[in-house]
Amino acid sequence: MQLIDQLNAPQAKAYAKHCFEGKTAEELRAATNEAPDPEVLSHWGLTEGQYAEAVSTALAELEA
Repeated sequence: MQLIDQLNAPQAKAYAKHCFEGKTAEELRAATNEAPDPEVLSHWGLTEGQYAEAVSTALAELEA
């Protein structure tokens, strides 16, 4: 999880780890093209930018 560990925001890092461990690359690719669920943002304490960064980083980690 080298890429995920480089994320600065703790919330983004936690969500990226969650995505890496529980989602497929296809699910993460789809998530990059959709607006984030407001409930997910609220639950994880993320901004839309942090969400996008976490999802794209988790996807990159899965594909590495």
